[in-house]
Amino acid sequence: MKSGVGLDSCVVLRLLTGLPQEQFVRARDFLEECQRTGEQVWVNDLVVAEVYHALIYYYDIPPKTALDALRKFLTSPNVRCAGHATEMLAECRGTGAGLGDRLIRADLLDRVDRLVSFDKDFCRLAGVQTI
Repeated sequence: MKSGVGLDSCVVLRLLTGLPQEQFVRARDFLEECQRTGEQVWVNDLVVAEVYHALIYYYDIPPKTALDALRKFLTSPNVRCAGHATEMLAECRGTGAGLGDRLIRADLLDRVDRLVSFDKDFCRLAGVQTI
């Protein structure tokens, strides 16, 4: 049986940036209501990757700051992540292979024996080979 509510990237972005303020307030109030009622709030790896990308490239937030903000958000009460984002955020430092590459790797290695790429940073990760 399904339960909880999923958040889209734009809702998470409002929560993390506070912009635009009116939408931030609505998103914050919604999250607080979910926390009061015990309703689980879910995001998935695609939402986390999209938010990370937007924080860096549209909001000009440094990668390490974006990673910290996402880590903090995913440890908020009642917030859960479907997928690998929580563990990938724990190992990502903002250098080398990026969060998106790490999410791709984790997802594909759940399904395949090996992964190939031309990306040098990506190929430094375990289970990824250069072709």
